[in-house]
Amino acid sequence: MDPLYQAGSILMKVNTLQGKKMVESGLQSGDFSLPQPWPSCVLPPAHLEILQQQVAGVQRELEDFKKEALRAIHDLEDAFGAMNGALAQQEEQAARVKQRLREEEDRGIVRNKVLTFLLPREKRLREHCRRLECLLLGRSCEALGIPRKIQAD
Repeated sequence: MDPLYQAGSILMKVNTLQGKKMVESGLQSGDFSLPQPWPSCVLPPAHLEILQQQVAGVQRELEDFKKEALRAIHDLEDAFGAMNGALAQQEEQAARVKQRLREEEDRGIVRNKVLTFLLPREKRLREHCRRLECLLLGRSCEALGIPRKIQAD
């Protein structure tokens, strides 16, 4: 139900559901309507002049309100556009970070596999180098605590 507003002694019915269309296109017929019991008589000229001044004042206020409402709507649209731009940037940045994390995780998995493969071989190579060093220097490997298992390799 539309609210009733009182301007002076006149009750006015205002359609508040028109929103942006009403503000941009101005008032339409039916936006303001007088109640049914309003008498259809001619007012004295002094009352008529006062009423015309009040109507002119309301029209100026309406135009000012229309300008303010349009400015506020445009400001909100600009803010909304800026927020959408910032959100899009954040989403792109989040996607890049996720991709880098996936790549880093993949590198970590590969690194672990390589280390798992190489570390036992490194240990065997060190042992083999010690035995070869013992043979080269003519020392006894058993005296140094190095086992003679290398011949199978």
